[in-house]
Amino acid sequence: MSCSRDYGYLESDRNNYLSRARTAARYTLPYLIPLSDTYTPGQNDTHPLPWNGIGARGVHNITSRLTLALLPPTETFFRFTIDEIQLAQEEQQLIREGFDPDKLAERKSNMDLGLATLERSVLRAIETSNDRVAVHEMLLHLIVGGNTLLYVGEKGLRCFHLNRYVLRRDPMGNPLQAIVCEELSVEGLPDKVRQVLEEDDDEMRGREHQSPEDGSSSEYGRTVKLYTEVEWEDGKVSWYQEVNGKEIPGSRYSVKASESPWLPLRMYRVDGHDYSPGYVEAACLADLQTAEALSQAIAEGALVSAQVKHLVNPAGIANPKKLAESGNGAYVPGTEGDVFTVQTNKANDLRVAMEGLARVEARLQQAFMLADVRDSERTTAEEVRLHALQIENSLGSIYSILTTEFQQPYVSRKLALLMRAGRMPKLPEMVKPVVSVGLAAVGRGNDLEKTARFMQILQQTIGPEGIAQYVMPAELIRRLAASMGMDILGLVKSDEQLAAEQQQQQQMAMAQQAMQAGMADPQKLANAAAISQQMAAPPPDQQPTDQPTEPA
Repeated sequence: MSCSRDYGYLESDRNNYLSRARTAARYTLPYLIPLSDTYTPGQNDTHPLPWNGIGARGVHNITSRLTLALLPPTETFFRFTIDEIQLAQEEQQLIREGFDPDKLAERKSNMDLGLATLERSVLRAIETSNDRVAVHEMLLHLIVGGNTLLYVGEKGLRCFHLNRYVLRRDPMGNPLQAIVCEELSVEGLPDKVRQVLEEDDDEMRGREHQSPEDGSSSEYGRTVKLYTEVEWEDGKVSWYQEVNGKEIPGSRYSVKASESPWLPLRMYRVDGHDYSPGYVEAACLADLQTAEALSQAIAEGALVSAQVKHLVNPAGIANPKKLAESGNGAYVPGTEGDVFTVQTNKANDLRVAMEGLARVEARLQQAFMLADVRDSERTTAEEVRLHALQIENSLGSIYSILTTEFQQPYVSRKLALLMRAGRMPKLPEMVKPVVSVGLAAVGRGNDLEKTARFMQILQQTIGPEGIAQYVMPAELIRRLAASMGMDILGLVKSDEQLAAEQQQQQQMAMAQQAMQAGMADPQKLANAAAISQQMAAPPPDQQPTDQPTEPA
């Protein structure tokens, strides 16, 4: 069965979600999902503009939040981590081979520095590409339409909208098959695609304008439908392209599933469904429809009320023409009831509609995270921070599926492309990339909140003296840095550095005491320094040995 037949067969399951996605776009961003199933160059597709702009502002706000959370501009969104078990096994093997055990810590630090350098190089490659722009477009479609297909290629990212592809998933939600349909101009196709078309006389001659039933009408030239079929099977992803019912030579590729360039994304996981509803449909579509109706009624009512029209009594003595042409302050014959102004007297009704709209907009602002911190003189920085933490926690369900289906596969694909291009060395098996933003950032924020509350309670109960007695400062610094996502390598002094500085301070203190006691003789000063070194040295049973030890 050809791609075109498979595409037509799977369209019926997709069209229901596509219709609902267009309804959600109607009240937020009408241009996002066109009314036609495929894109045609030069096509005029008019969209009715909504009466209320809170939907558009809300979608852009939550999209910006997600973009900055998933791809932060000031830090890497993933970190290379080392498997501790494999690292310990490798270190034991090195010790057996005669490696100095005292240099294991230095080796680990050098590995961390090298991995940090690789992280920065990957971030630089992402920043110099169009990935962030494509991810923003992807999130817009996920929030409004609920589904999108992302292609991570060597030249950048490309986002396929729901009206351009169909998809099948297994009962566990894993993708099985996807077919992309693009309607492109023949003149802009690659040479190998045009060679396939030239084999068919009908396609070579082309048609200036085809019937709407063919779905390939064009106002400016010939168009053709290009299909791309993607299949996931046996841990691999394979795809090829087809045009006019014929496979394009050299278009068949296959890679490991972990390095797949095709990422079918969804907003929510619905068991047994190939597609997902969007955030707009699941969270606030009913309120958007209500706000749209009320906004239209209020706008039209206000326009009617703003009009100034006068009625003239036909039996009166006032002349409407003379009255209209008279100047300001002129005297025109007539009686009081000859002319009067039309009034709608709908102020109370409009007030009811405005109060209802205000309540609906308040719910929409909460759903789209547009609600600000209360404006008062007693608003503290802690209240602002807690408000931001609550907003991040409300995005936890969205982060969870985006971390699994977008961030992890995206990182794996980018690393594979960089290593294939020779811009990055091949990583050992014990080094794995782990996403450090999004859902992980929410978890770190909760850890920071718990640590801060714990220290605040200790401060109030046992005081600073008790904290200094019971709390280890080095461990507290490490936990705070981990909860804030900071890398303290080279920033905070290690235990070895602190011990060395303490020993040096003791030596200096003993030397100073000896000088104050009149021990100015150099020999005596050397003896005092030797005594201080003996005091700072570990006991004999704890002295390090040069001989490697066998593991237990």
